[in-house]
Amino acid sequence: MRGRVELSTRAVKDLRRLDRAMRDRVTRVLRDQLSLHARPSNVDVAPLQGRAPWSRLRPGSHRVIFRPLSAAELAVLDADERSGILVERVIQRRELERAIMGLS
Repeated sequence: MRGRVELSTRAVKDLRRLDRAMRDRVTRVLRDQLSLHARPSNVDVAPLQGRAPWSRLRPGSHRVIFRPLSAAELAVLDADERSGILVERVIQRRELERAIMGLS
């Protein structure tokens, strides 16, 4: 079973700024490999220390910052899926510290 992937307004802007090759790579990882029930071993996902429930995903030189969607958020989205994630940012690795400071 696959989870739902929602993008924040900022994540959409971040994706638009990427070149086509990196944008395709990020969207492919999100679409095909980021399953909340069975993450393949080749996907590097780690929790952000001190920023629970946020995690980061590493596709190449970029980082995808995300968190799980709550049951209430899924209900508001009228989602058929029982799980999902909210992608907050898609940034270059050197911008990770600054982006983490802006998380709520």
